[in-house]
Order: sequence, then structure tokens, then C-alpha cells
Amino acid sequence: MKENAIDVLMFLFDNYLSLEEGMPADEMTLACELEEAGFETNNINKAFDWLGELADIKQADLATLPASSTAIRVYLQEEQQKLDTQCQGFLLQLENMGLINSTTREMIIDRAMAIDSALSLTQFKRIVGLVVLNSGTQAQLHALMEDLIYDETEATLH
Repeated sequence: MKENAIDVLMFLFDNYLSLEEGMPADEMTLACELEEAGFETNNINKAFDWLGELADIKQADLATLPASSTAIRVYLQEEQQKLDTQCQGFLLQLENMGLINSTTREMIIDRAMAIDSALSLTQFKRIVGLVVLNSGTQAQLHALMEDLIYDETEATLH
């Protein structure tokens, strides 16, 4: 059996979101496929809830954030515990490259904080991918984002 909801999300990202045909539209079919892959029902439901909450997040809800590229994000203690310096550095790298803006960054942090356990950089990158794919960013950025997400080397702060 797989361990938790983050494993379900990583499985979905790795096995469905990079495919052109995408995930099955029927949630029941997808749940059956996930159970066949060894995931427990409660973890599947948690992952579906996580994805539903992601779909409910509206960019307009975060529109009050400053769009300044000179602003520095200060992480709360709880965020620092969940998102280590590698995760924070990866987000900063994406923002400096212009691949995400402050609104998308906050959506990513929100979704990462919704996960029950601490996140490895690899898990965090998959969360970033799920949020970016659902945030309506430009399609040409997706290939570059995918390269960064699947790059298993450590993020470097410069």
C-alpha cells in the first residue's frame, strides 16, 4: 500500500498530467485505477479533496497581493518547517525566471501547506506542477516548467 495523499498526487502528476489524453474524466474510474495501483481509499479521497480545493482557488482571491518583483516573501515558522530552503529556493528560482508570479507562488504555498506531512523537494516540485497546470499559465511555459520539475538536482540559491 502507498503511504499518504501526497503519494497519490505524485502518482497523478507523473502518470496522467504529462500525457496528452490526461486523467479520466470520471472520478470513479480514476479512483478505481488508483486503488488498483495500491492506494488506500482515504488517501485517494484526501488527494481528490486537495485537487478540488485547488480548483476552487481563484486568482482573483489573491489579487490584492502586490505584483512587485522586488518584494521578498517572508515565510512563517510553520511554512519554514514544511518547506525547507530547497523548496523555498525552487520557488524563488521560478519567480526570478518569470515562470510564476506572486499570486501563483501563494497558491503553491497554500496547496503545499494543505499536505499533512513535510515535503521533499521532489514532492514539492510535483505540487508546483499541479498548481501551475491548473492556474492557466501560458502553454509554452509548461515545457520549461516540466524540465525544472523533473530535474532531480538540488535547487541552488544564487
